[in-house]
Amino acid sequence: MHEREPIKSNRLAGAVAVVFGGGNPGGGVNVGQAAAVAYSAAGAQVVVVDAILANAERTAQLLPGCRILQADITSESSVSMAIGDIVERLGRIDVLHNNVGVPIAGDFESLGQAIWQRGFALNCVGAATTMRLAMPHLVASQGAIVNVSSIASIRHTGMNYAVYNASKAALDQLTVAVAIEYAGRGVRANAILPGLIDSDMGRGLSNVEERNRRSPSGQQGDVWDVANAAVFLASPEARYINGHLLVVDGGLSRRC
Repeated sequence: MHEREPIKSNRLAGAVAVVFGGGNPGGGVNVGQAAAVAYSAAGAQVVVVDAILANAERTAQLLPGCRILQADITSESSVSMAIGDIVERLGRIDVLHNNVGVPIAGDFESLGQAIWQRGFALNCVGAATTMRLAMPHLVASQGAIVNVSSIASIRHTGMNYAVYNASKAALDQLTVAVAIEYAGRGVRANAILPGLIDSDMGRGLSNVEERNRRSPSGQQGDVWDVANAAVFLASPEARYINGHLLVVDGGLSRRC
């Protein structure tokens, strides 16, 4: 695991937190897995949902009592079955955390329609599906939604990520739309926009030294920076924060 650990508290004691994309394909702790660990450290009963069951099992090994499910967010029936199973077994959903996403790179002219459809399906439409199907239960619990976006949704990051940038920007506006529509019914929705984060995915995109150099502080954030932000947004402490796009990037996006 990363050297740092999640903050332990009882901020979410008694809550049921569902993390879509909370599995780990192997290697170091990733953003989704860290979120699951952090919710548990805050007292929540955690359910990890992943398209690959073995990935969810890796997260469950860190969390005694964690429940795991296999579901494909691009399949409405798959998500519906997962939500139904969670509510049947645990009776409620208090926190819905959407972490599924894929960084699709490529020169614009090389990006065919199938690539665009896949990018939007995984980076935006999947979250719309989980939110829509979980919404009756979130209304019942006066719950919170946390969507993981990216600073690529609000500024160009220097790489050719047209699909990723556009689909994450769509996720931002989806989050805002849901936040406003359901505010009167007691549900909050916010998004986290991570910048350069020291994770397996980040290290696969560019070398560590280059990523550290680009950060104003001279170092990247880590997965716990994102996870702790998620716990805050899901907690009662953030009860009046709604429709917010929380940038977690050490000031990177403020650079000219």
